Amino acid sequence: MRLLGVFEENEREFFLLQDEDRFFKSDNQSYKDEFFNYNLIKNRDVLIGSEPVEGEGVFNFRYGPVTAGVKEAGVFNIYTYGERILSVNIDPSYKKRDIERLMIKKSIDEGLKFAEFVCGNFAVSHALAFCRALEGCAKVDLPENVIRLRVVALELERLYNHVDVFLKLARGASQNVLTSHLSFIFEELLRINIDFGSNRFLKGVVVPDGVQVNKSANFEDLSKRLKILRDKFEELYEHALKSYNFIDRIHNTALLSKEFALEIGVTGPTLRACGVDEDLRVKEKGYERLSVALEEDGDSLARMEVRAKEFLNSLDVIVDNLNKVKSLDKLKGVDLKDLNGEGIGYNESPSGLLVYYVRLNSGILENVYISTPSVFGFKAFSEAFKGFIFTDFSFAFDSFGIHFADCAR
Repeated sequence: MRLLGVFEENEREFFLLQDEDRFFKSDNQSYKDEFFNYNLIKNRDVLIGSEPVEGEGVFNFRYGPVTAGVKEAGVFNIYTYGERILSVNIDPSYKKRDIERLMIKKSIDEGLKFAEFVCGNFAVSHALAFCRALEGCAKVDLPENVIRLRVVALELERLYNHVDVFLKLARGASQNVLTSHLSFIFEELLRINIDFGSNRFLKGVVVPDGVQVNKSANFEDLSKRLKILRDKFEELYEHALKSYNFIDRIHNTALLSKEFALEIGVTGPTLRACGVDEDLRVKEKGYERLSVALEEDGDSLARMEVRAKEFLNSLDVIVDNLNKVKSLDKLKGVDLKDLNGEGIGYNESPSGLLVYYVRLNSGILENVYISTPSVFGFKAFSEAFKGFIFTDFSFAFDSFGIHFADCAR
């Protein structure tokens, strides 16, 4: 069982929990002592990381909130004596927008817009988890075409996010030719997103009890373009693995143990790079072509390799689902505007498990809690980066595929 969230409702503390593919809330207070990551989750908006280190010659190298090395606003308090990293403490508050609180007293449609803007490059993941929470509350069954088109949208999002991680690692190692080719693939994927869903980041595609896609999209043409990108990426990946200058920078960098990853609640590619065979997509319709990508070493190279394998597999999943979509009619079901009750929705986002808890009264949001993979990813980074040197920062941080926006909400 995994602890994913801690929140208050009616002046009582509740826990958001996962037991394999079952998600539920509980007010059993014994969970405070049972789960190692309780304090991490409880204090996720304040500081994430290790305790500050003091001693002769030790100082806090404050990296951020504005720096060329990290695209988002956030602060890394890096404790060092000049070379080796002794401790890392992360302040995500510069990106805090209090989105969960802002969603309260909003309608379902307004709530969906907030969900999509938590983290722009995870727009599908957040929208899908939010909509699944609503649909779980309403106990609706989705048509097969809606399910398959949602899978296509989620996997398209996974593609460009995984390429983005690979691209950052290549750029950090000054692999200019590789960076150029990966940039082309990244841009082409965003153009495919427009042709499929009319938005480069697929905003507006996932809606409550339905999906909205470009009705003029040529799925056969999209499949051909994706197959070309598959061949190109596979060739680049094989060449990258033969580049010793590149591989030496990420091999054995930012090592994360399987035991610690499980203890703090890490999910997604980071967990699978530690050898843990966990991917909830295997139990979902639309993933008949899915194969779980695994590596054992738990370092930056392993995390890149998992993402590269998932990229290739996601392309197969997308093409398979595009071929199985029989019609673009009836892509929206019942109106959920007067919904009452509570629900939990989840999905495997590009960086790990994303979960929404919502409670509604006559279609108005009364409570929202969002559990994001970046919270646990930042904690994993802070642990894995200890003992390395600052020039390893980009290879360590970028390999986790985490974002301040996703963490801070």
